[in-house]
Amino acid sequence: MVFLTVQTSMRLRRRLTLLIGKSLLVGWWVLAGHGGFGQIRYGSIASIRLPLDTVRAHLIAVQDSIVNDTLFQIVSKEGYPTAYYRKIKTSVCFDNLCRLLNTTLFWNPTGRYMGFEMPQGEFLSKGEHKPFTPAEYQRLDSLLGNPFSPLSTMAYSELAPTVKLTSEQSKVDGVSSATAKNVLEYVVEGAAYTTYKMWHVLYGKTQETVRQLTIRELSPDFLLILLDSHDGTDKLWGLNQSRRIVSPTAELERKILTFINEANYNLAERAIYALAPEVPGKIWQVDLAQKLNTTGYAIRKLILQKFTEVPQLDVQAKGFLVNSLKILNGDLIALLLDVFRRHHLTDDQTSRLVSELLLQSNNFLGRKAFAYLEQIPVRDELVQKRLTEYRQKNNIKL
Repeated sequence: MVFLTVQTSMRLRRRLTLLIGKSLLVGWWVLAGHGGFGQIRYGSIASIRLPLDTVRAHLIAVQDSIVNDTLFQIVSKEGYPTAYYRKIKTSVCFDNLCRLLNTTLFWNPTGRYMGFEMPQGEFLSKGEHKPFTPAEYQRLDSLLGNPFSPLSTMAYSELAPTVKLTSEQSKVDGVSSATAKNVLEYVVEGAAYTTYKMWHVLYGKTQETVRQLTIRELSPDFLLILLDSHDGTDKLWGLNQSRRIVSPTAELERKILTFINEANYNLAERAIYALAPEVPGKIWQVDLAQKLNTTGYAIRKLILQKFTEVPQLDVQAKGFLVNSLKILNGDLIALLLDVFRRHHLTDDQTSRLVSELLLQSNNFLGRKAFAYLEQIPVRDELVQKRLTEYRQKNNIKL
């Protein structure tokens, strides 16, 4: 991959600031006077709203029928990618009739769709060259913002039924009746091919290139900014990438820990994954163990599984885990005993608390506790007494 760095002109800075800066316009549509078109822009709130400093041009090898193979990366003065854009000029064709699609597509640093912009005086049109209405631009913006659209599995040929059109019907991008009924829900009516083309450029190889370029710039401070995004998918992406940080800072660890709560299971699960077990993390081990007191079953299970992965258990975290025997039940206690076994906890305090399970009426927990205590050296007399009584009660021979 080749890239060039170019300083932005004042005019370009002002234009890009409208799209990615603090004054980003959401769903903005302009129609000039006297029936002419002003510049049309649609977009969503940026993940990183920092003043732009530099635009880098990356030459990319993407086989998507787009003539322009340059991806522009907008960088803040801190060196953080704040957005990406690509100028799209391609034919949208049907029945040998074509019209040029001329627009600029924008991605945020995580590859999420951020908006599109038409050159001055340019507009999108439907069949019979009818310009889009404001409502149709809004619908297109909404459709492009859906990364899970069924358009991902549709072939270009599926957009219209296989019928022979008359010369009058054979207009660019098809007339509304030429759009397959099962497709209408996912496209702007009368502009199925335009919708399809723009969606596939957004979510094709260019999106992956955007993400790879952002990964190259990852740092603890940059990741902190991404995790502060208003958008949940940005947070998920950031959490998924956090294990790439070789030396996470305490601030980053604390930020990741804030996602481990009952508000959003997906974020909590990814946050637990994000805590690298091989990195010495006394801060996160203690805080994570404490979260056993404030979370429900599903997240507690993930927390305990995490502690089976750490190579060495922090002493303070161990204290919280041992005391959690008093609040957990069922298979969570069985999983906690697996943590104790993984880290060879044989001290008297742990053994005594585990032996209390032998006194309960829950046979499942009693068997788990007995199996654990049988595998470790037991020195405490009270624990030995309870083991003897348990064997006698359940006819277990030495």
